[in-house]
Amino acid sequence: MRSSDVLVGMPPPRNPPDRPLPPELGPASSHGYNCRCVARHFGLDPAPYGELPACSLSERQYRKLLVEAGKVQDKAKRLAVTRNVADAQRKYARMREIAHLLDRTDLELAAVSDLATLCYSAGDLRNARQCAQAVLDVFKVSAAAIVHFGQYAEARMIEGSREVAERVLISLATEEGDVAKARELIAGQRRRAAFRKEAGPDQYPPELLDVHGVDELELRIFDVRVQIAAGDFAGARTAIEEILAALDELAENDEVRERVLHQQAMVRAERARIRQAGGEDAEARADLLRLTAQHANGPLAAKAGIGLAEARALAGDFPGAVAAIVTARDELAAAGLTGDVAEASHALGTLLLHAGDVAQARAQFDHARTIRTANGDAPGLRLVDTALARCAAAEGDWATAEEHATRARESARSSGDWSDLLHTDFVAASIGFARGDDLRAVLDLLLPLTLAAAEYRFEFVSPEARTAWARDIAAPTMGMTLALLAQLEEPRLAAELIERTCAVGAYTGTGERSLDLTGALPTLEVGPVAEGLPLAALGSVTSSLPLRLAPPPALRWSPSSPMELDRWLAVAAERYRLPRPVSETVESWPAAKPGRETFLLRFADAGHTFLTWRTTEDLDTVHTHPIDFALVGTARQFLDAASPTPHEGESVADAVRRSLGEDAFGSFAGEQRLARVLALNLLPADLVDRLRRAADGGNRPLLRIQPSPSLADVPWGLLALPDRRAGRVLEIDEIGLCFDGDERVLDVADVSLLAPAAIPRRASSADGPPVYLLDPRIPGQSAFGELGSVLGKQDTTSPLIRHLDERLAGGPVLPAAEHALDLVRRTDTDRRLLAELLAGPCSRLVFVGHVSRVRDEYGAQTALHLSCPADLPGTAAPIGAHRPFTAADLALSEMDMPARVALIGCASASDFGLAEPFGVLLAAVAAGAGLVAATVWALPTSAAVPGADPMSELVIAVDTALAGEDPVTELCAWQRSRLARWRERPAPETSPVFWAPLTCLDATDDGKTWVR
Repeated sequence: MRSSDVLVGMPPPRNPPDRPLPPELGPASSHGYNCRCVARHFGLDPAPYGELPACSLSERQYRKLLVEAGKVQDKAKRLAVTRNVADAQRKYARMREIAHLLDRTDLELAAVSDLATLCYSAGDLRNARQCAQAVLDVFKVSAAAIVHFGQYAEARMIEGSREVAERVLISLATEEGDVAKARELIAGQRRRAAFRKEAGPDQYPPELLDVHGVDELELRIFDVRVQIAAGDFAGARTAIEEILAALDELAENDEVRERVLHQQAMVRAERARIRQAGGEDAEARADLLRLTAQHANGPLAAKAGIGLAEARALAGDFPGAVAAIVTARDELAAAGLTGDVAEASHALGTLLLHAGDVAQARAQFDHARTIRTANGDAPGLRLVDTALARCAAAEGDWATAEEHATRARESARSSGDWSDLLHTDFVAASIGFARGDDLRAVLDLLLPLTLAAAEYRFEFVSPEARTAWARDIAAPTMGMTLALLAQLEEPRLAAELIERTCAVGAYTGTGERSLDLTGALPTLEVGPVAEGLPLAALGSVTSSLPLRLAPPPALRWSPSSPMELDRWLAVAAERYRLPRPVSETVESWPAAKPGRETFLLRFADAGHTFLTWRTTEDLDTVHTHPIDFALVGTARQFLDAASPTPHEGESVADAVRRSLGEDAFGSFAGEQRLARVLALNLLPADLVDRLRRAADGGNRPLLRIQPSPSLADVPWGLLALPDRRAGRVLEIDEIGLCFDGDERVLDVADVSLLAPAAIPRRASSADGPPVYLLDPRIPGQSAFGELGSVLGKQDTTSPLIRHLDERLAGGPVLPAAEHALDLVRRTDTDRRLLAELLAGPCSRLVFVGHVSRVRDEYGAQTALHLSCPADLPGTAAPIGAHRPFTAADLALSEMDMPARVALIGCASASDFGLAEPFGVLLAAVAAGAGLVAATVWALPTSAAVPGADPMSELVIAVDTALAGEDPVTELCAWQRSRLARWRERPAPETSPVFWAPLTCLDATDDGKTWVR
């Protein structure tokens, strides 16, 4: 190269190389720095300087190679976008050869930074990190050379490579849980982007100015991943939808179309992962199917196919799922996506392990381990070690299982990934429990992680996420812990664990109650979530529902004893960085009436169902019982067959006919059989014996029950009391051997529901007139439709109207009415009127109408159907011209409930049937009601028995009891009178189907008044 041709295509250095070079510039030669061409250019002796390949190129040769480098890079980028890693790597190798021939560090950095991204997308984390770090190291040297030689034009060329490399490091930091580092790198990228934009096109080329905002969208995708790693799942989910909307607007721009398509795929894959982990399987499949359709026959479609194959296996097509994963893995291997290949092998191993083929599963996990070891994928290796530990345990190879589990635990602990630490500790505890290790040592490991798993649930904003976490993480750990405590004969710890689990219940808003029932729906923001939370269960968040499930408060066991569990909670907090909000200590027992023994029963589902019971006369003596899931299943089978709650696809009329059939509630023999099956399967002998002894004392005991989701619709008062237990499994026609007569729980005790300790309690006035919302007319619904009349046509001679006329004669009622008929089938009984009526003094609220769950996934969407038009504010989607009034609406509003409330509607007491039991029943308690009367199953209307009016009988009984001194006692006495009539004259109109589902949740004597 002639001295006049130095640095072809670039201006020559401004400073001669005889200036002292900084040590780091000794090897620097980019564009001829420190080479003989530069020395000759300045008239210096070239001998001390090196000779570079570029020095011998003519300008024509140089230009030709430079053009080729640009074309090669374009092809490599297109291949990378389609995730064709193998071919892309070959192109980048050629680009680096050209960079060496031209002595162009900017080309070298561009190739290596792109390779870093490519390696990361392929799962090769080791090489991704090495490439990214090499770019940043060389960038420092090049930047120093730029300053030394005054070659500032090159700064613009290498700036983009630094940004690309840093984005790989952002991804790696996020995967490793280093949220602070990831955020620092993202902030640096945004600062430099702002500086470049301010400098403008005179200083930087368009590709560094982010003219179309695509770079910023990519940073927002990184923000989403950081939000997920930090536990801000609500913010991440909202951001994903915003990013997708922005990308849709850019999709038609030819200049950025390829990048936009790539980013759309990234975001949709992220959303699918979030949805799948959060229990939204159908939505996740929709995202994966869209990816497979848009990227058919490519690596993206193959990767999406792995997720679809897992769903296919769950649906029962195991061979098809295995074949699909193998096919996808072959395609991914051909594309060079080693990380995805390892993921496919891991998924295949998981399926095989579930199917019991341990040897084949181990082979797949070993294959994944080989790849992840080569890729330096530490999180992936932890997954492999836990999987291999399970394989070894399945074959009884405890030494190998412990070796894998220990390695996984050490890796998780050193990484700071506390979700992995929970998971790996659970695997280790499972192994220790299964092989019969020192059970106390196993307890030291298992109980704190069980408490941590339960507590972390409350850090998720989304109810779907909390439900998935409780089902997949918390319940298995609790089930094993309760089994271990049974072996260790630790009933007190087991009971405390059950009681703490049962304490869950209340939703709390992120701020003050903010739903104005008389105005427009405000924008409701979700508050920040603490950092460092585990990524194990995610889900969608309804933007208009900023409710968080509150963790249990601090509990006290008895007046003489604190919770033994407290010291274990302290260990869990330290070991797993457990968030421990300070809360008021709440008594876990209600006050008892003098001379009347109160039984406290709490059930919890964790594989099997567990019962703990004690009495207020002896709070420190506890009884715990596991109820085998098969027994609960049998009880459920009989109850489902008899209950009038419609099955899927069943009409209301068909459900009522089935329920009033001979084998259900239509005959005394069928009903008695059900009562006996439920009792034998759900009531332990020691409880039955103690209940009878308490009743013998002359004062009827009170049975207070907090059911688990599997037992939420059990009519406890109907259950028969066994006189003896069989020594063998009985056939259904033999169960009478256990009974001498027909004594029921109602015959010896009063029964009410027990509110979870986490439900806030507020003092509430019991003065004022009663409020009646009776059979509201629902906009857009006919009287005979699905949301039609529940009371049927009423007239002045109807029993209910005569009862209400007596109420009117005794004093005012609300809403104001001249005649009782004016209280029924009104069109104005919407949420506005309800808020107005409850704002003044009132003694009770009696609602009779439709109750339903407008969405299935959580209790906050349980709703009363008032006369609300669709244009009123609320969290539920309208049903035609009508918007239901949900538990969430009540929780977010300023509405306070009176001391006593009746919610007479279909399964209005169904809150306990949900993983998050905060429906209208408990929402009313949280809003101030001390006592709520409700029903545990769908109520048939009086139309089911022409000539009788059992619905009116029930409403009259409830209203009368709520106006009395002791509603629970009065309602149970009324039910006993109905039971006596049923025994005397079994007929459809006297059937328990109409009166047995009635129950009271009584929180008036819980001995605490507190507000979160």
